[in-house]
Amino acid sequence: MLLAFDVDCGELIHGHRFIARGIRDKGTIDRPDDAGESPGFSLEYELVPGVPRGEDGNLFSYLVGVAYEADVPLPWHPNDGGAIAPFEGGASTHGSRGDWPLPPSARVLRFVLTGVDPSTGFERDVPDGVLIVDLYHQSATWKPLR
Repeated sequence: MLLAFDVDCGELIHGHRFIARGIRDKGTIDRPDDAGESPGFSLEYELVPGVPRGEDGNLFSYLVGVAYEADVPLPWHPNDGGAIAPFEGGASTHGSRGDWPLPPSARVLRFVLTGVDPSTGFERDVPDGVLIVDLYHQSATWKPLR
């Protein structure tokens, strides 16, 4: 982990809390414009409790919207990719978002998180909050927007 933390961002998915666990160093990642490489990272999280077996067909109902930005210009506009562990229930289900570029001079990363509307199964119209990761002070905080 580049920076480990344990921040409860609330119930962004009905019945599951989104717990941000840290940012993981991904080494260098290829720039989409074929202009070389850049340092990269991913945002690691868990859904608590874990997503039960049999929900695999509803994958998008368990994907929180994540918009990433930094306090300095990014070398390119990042896409939102990632992975989520198999749905097996239990205490938690691990997920990872990224890989995103990490400018060497960045001090603060912001992740605008938008939960899933339980009635539609799609991302809500309004963000739920902002996860602020302060690389300089080695801390992370959740700022609810609603």
